Amino acid sequence: MYENYLEAAPDFPSSVDRLYTIITVLRSPGGCPWDRVQTNKSATISLIDESYEYLDGVLKHDVASQREEIGDVMINVFMNLYIHEENKDFAPSDAINEVCDKLIRRHPHVFGSEHAENASEVLSLWNSVKENVEGHKDRAESFFSHIPSSLPPLEKSYEIQKKLRKVGFDWPDADGVIKKVEEELSEVREAMKEGDEDHLEMELGDLLFSVINLCRFLKIRPNVALHRCNDKVMKRFQRLFDLARERSIPVDKEHVDEMNALWEEAKKEEA
Repeated sequence: MYENYLEAAPDFPSSVDRLYTIITVLRSPGGCPWDRVQTNKSATISLIDESYEYLDGVLKHDVASQREEIGDVMINVFMNLYIHEENKDFAPSDAINEVCDKLIRRHPHVFGSEHAENASEVLSLWNSVKENVEGHKDRAESFFSHIPSSLPPLEKSYEIQKKLRKVGFDWPDADGVIKKVEEELSEVREAMKEGDEDHLEMELGDLLFSVINLCRFLKIRPNVALHRCNDKVMKRFQRLFDLARERSIPVDKEHVDEMNALWEEAKKEEA
């Protein structure tokens, strides 16, 4: 353990040890009541949240934010590791050594005699090692066995489509995917006319699945694209709200025309 954990560490290995030592102190009987009640579930939920905050910093090219948020990511990774150590599930070094061994094993073109000239060849080698060396072959009765059931629906759709692509069940080009999106949108319109809420829900699901498929086909992560869109809408509407307040324009249903004009003004400011 890093004995001088109250002081800045002089190097990376010591800083890692310092952070882990602080986690153990916080989890100790005389530590922090909040940290002591954290679980793998709560720490993992926080890990997801902090990862998105780090992504915000990446998208904004904010290095200071990236430095802070990736530290918060590490807090939750280390919290998970220490909880496992407390429970005597495994030691942190076991998990880290296991992933190191896996990286070496799955990169025979770096640590062995294989060769790979591009990313596609690397992926082929990676999958070959997974199947032929590690024995990770999908059984016929569990084709989607490696897709976590806890994935949010958007990410799960993306992973389902990646699995289908591996066996050739995919569109030959983006035009086919776009036509599918248009077809599903047409079916949504038909369902709207019917007034059947259950049918409409199914058709909207098909439309969303097709749009996610288009993102995948164009090599765009749909969750990142949607994250950026959410951020853009929030910023633009906040600007609309600020302009409305400056000009004493109420933000309500009775002033939609004025709000639309302010929205366009906010868009022009961005450009």
